[in-house]
Amino acid sequence: MSRKKIAIVLSRFPYPLNKGDKLRAFHQIIFLAKQNDIFLYCLSDEKVHENDFNEVKKYCVSVDIFELKKTSIAWNLMNAFFKKWPAQVGYFLNADIQKKIKTSILELKPDVVYGQLARTAFYIKDLPFKRVIDFQDAFSTNYIRIAENSIFFKKLFYQRESKLMKSFEQNMLSWFDASTIISDFDKSQIANENENLAVVSNGVDTHYFTPTPKEKKYDLLFCGNLSYLPNKNAVIFLCEKIMPLLIDKIPTIKINIVGGSSPSDFKKYESNHIHFAGWIDDVRIAYNETRIFVAPLFTGAGLQNKLLEAMSMQVPCVTSSVTNASLKATENKHVLIANNEYEFVEKIIQLLNDLQLQNTFKKNARTFVEAYYSWDKANRILEDILLK
Repeated sequence: MSRKKIAIVLSRFPYPLNKGDKLRAFHQIIFLAKQNDIFLYCLSDEKVHENDFNEVKKYCVSVDIFELKKTSIAWNLMNAFFKKWPAQVGYFLNADIQKKIKTSILELKPDVVYGQLARTAFYIKDLPFKRVIDFQDAFSTNYIRIAENSIFFKKLFYQRESKLMKSFEQNMLSWFDASTIISDFDKSQIANENENLAVVSNGVDTHYFTPTPKEKKYDLLFCGNLSYLPNKNAVIFLCEKIMPLLIDKIPTIKINIVGGSSPSDFKKYESNHIHFAGWIDDVRIAYNETRIFVAPLFTGAGLQNKLLEAMSMQVPCVTSSVTNASLKATENKHVLIANNEYEFVEKIIQLLNDLQLQNTFKKNARTFVEAYYSWDKANRILEDILLK
């Protein structure tokens, strides 16, 4: 069978794997490149390092990067405000780059064009080829949750963004030949069952994320991109609400917070109990060094890759109902659920005091991700959607 040509348009270069959209795109590219020719078009608001470029290039016939300059971003955001587009759509939309990408794809004549996120919708919607868009998450729901947990101008901003994104998401359903999204819960926030929106989950590389015996230096771990607002809010909740209660009950308790782009004001939380490790190249080290993974996420949408990794690494997890809505793990079997600081403290102490319970959750969590979160399984669904 001849190889198909797939043009992929991304709003960020998909490497290093320090953000959820990059992780999703990178693993999809790896899978699709096995039997198809990949032509990659990436927007980027930061410099792409040569080693990162080479890591992606080996899976693609061609890789084109289009730099988003700060001056044009400011203009694009203003333009989006007046046109009532979501801010993230305006941020990434550049008319000159749009023309270049359109010209290149028209010359390429691909079998299908695949765009990731609403940010790429205007880049591909009018092309005369099969077009598939990946919503990834229900961003309108994400913005509602952020608004509910914000005050003053931030609350007003996210209320407006939620309305704009809800309208934009409905338009996307009609603009494209097919659409994908990360979970059944996220789909339920946007489309009816009969609408053209298919669930393509994320996965976890269980061969890579396999635990190795190591001394436990920390009782708790949280990791993620710390500039992402839901993660930032989770860190603040951990440091200001959960840890003071835990320290009062367990004076020796320690948490490791891992992730890049840590805000400067997080330094005030550092102590003998709270350690900020920053970005580490191999996050498996952090998982191996900890007893419990804790994810007090009350805003955001989509499937949390950090939970999949922790479960694959056999680290017992305590998270919120909001987060588990997309994960769909069984409470008290695969994960423990808590929805306020007192419940988190109760569940954490319960695990720390019961090694047998820890071992049960370790085994169950690993079995769960092996059964339901395979990259190959998810990406076979995507490939069928793209090429059927």
